[in-house]
Amino acid sequence: MVMMGRTAEALFWIGRYSERTENHARLIDVYYHIREDMEGSSKQSWSRLIDTIGDRAVFLEQYGSFTEQHVLQYITLDKNNANSLLACTNHARANLRNIREKMPSELWDILNGLYLWLKEKEVRDITNDSPHLFYRFIRDTLSMFQGAATSVMPRQNEWHFVEAGRYLERAENLLRLIQSLCSEYAKEDFSSYPLMLAVLKSVSGYESYRKEYADTVNLNSIIKFLLLNETFPRSVAFSIQSLERSFKGIQLDDPELTNAVHKLAKLAGKVKANLACMDEDDLRSGKLEATLQTLLDSCNGMGVRMSKVFFPSREEVIA
Repeated sequence: MVMMGRTAEALFWIGRYSERTENHARLIDVYYHIREDMEGSSKQSWSRLIDTIGDRAVFLEQYGSFTEQHVLQYITLDKNNANSLLACTNHARANLRNIREKMPSELWDILNGLYLWLKEKEVRDITNDSPHLFYRFIRDTLSMFQGAATSVMPRQNEWHFVEAGRYLERAENLLRLIQSLCSEYAKEDFSSYPLMLAVLKSVSGYESYRKEYADTVNLNSIIKFLLLNETFPRSVAFSIQSLERSFKGIQLDDPELTNAVHKLAKLAGKVKANLACMDEDDLRSGKLEATLQTLLDSCNGMGVRMSKVFFPSREEVIA
């Protein structure tokens, strides 16, 4: 079955936006609750979160100061922030709405329910009750969405396009998260342990990390775990393996498009091979920054190539 244009694009962005929303909800939840253990003023703590998943210049132009209310509004409920939880949920929902007839009804019910719940919220609903329960609900709902997709979607092109978007987004998110951690680590006032712990918990990797490294918590071990562990589902290596598998799963009748998909799979395979060849020297300071940027550029390149091959309109399906 050949799926082209808007359908393929919508599927890809459903995967990306649902993954982005879950990633950000995880990070906000963990960061919110460890900020008191981190050194520095409250302003510095909140600004770190904006730098990780937002745009500092845009935030300051709109809100002016790094207060708890302003930061949570911007990254959670601001409709004008393309990376807020509300905006990402809306984009995923809108893409799904346009192809509802091609997707299991359970997926629409879950995503639409989350959007309707989230759009009625105000920032005081987060801070007055339990921020942990608020962000946990979003995370759990998106986990349910992914679980439903895993349980009921046939392993056909629709599935592979959604998974390609999900794992490309996951790999890019992890690489940016590691870049942010390295940037903070280089600062003189860096409070290492709480932030390193937050990074692990934000990807639900703390228990898995401890099984492999016991009580050792240092930057090199965390980077190695998040980059190269092939069995942890939220590592870069696992995400790239899954991305390659998704590209290989796409079956098309058009020979030219089939060749283009094969090239995408080869690109993912090349990144996977590069990760497999990395050693301790590649992860040391001095080389690490270049290594991370090269990996991120490769992911961006695959996203651009995906758009050129399948989405010639270059428009996200959100109308």
